[in-house]
Amino acid sequence: MKVKMSPNVAVKTSDPHKAYEFYTKILGFDHRPENKTHVDLDANPFNLFIIGDTEIQGPVMELFVEDLEETREILIQNGCKVLRWQGKGQDCYVQDPFGIRFNIWEVKDKIS
Repeated sequence: MKVKMSPNVAVKTSDPHKAYEFYTKILGFDHRPENKTHVDLDANPFNLFIIGDTEIQGPVMELFVEDLEETREILIQNGCKVLRWQGKGQDCYVQDPFGIRFNIWEVKDKIS
């Protein structure tokens, strides 16, 4: 299994407006308004996304993998819990045995 950290981190929250106010006004991250599906902030060297969600809360890091389903099986066998799995190109959230949440994203050309 090959894995690479993505530069993307999501803040999943039931109050995206409050999160937006905090990250832009208090921390000073710049908003990239061209993204229409969710709030995209420049938190150099990371991309910080604010996404409304009432089920999953808190930070979600992202992993790039070569094979989504193979990665899922390996992670489950090693103590990870699937939180939401919608398949390739959609939300695939797991929580590792230490509490960190990841969105698993199949992107073969970004793994080196």
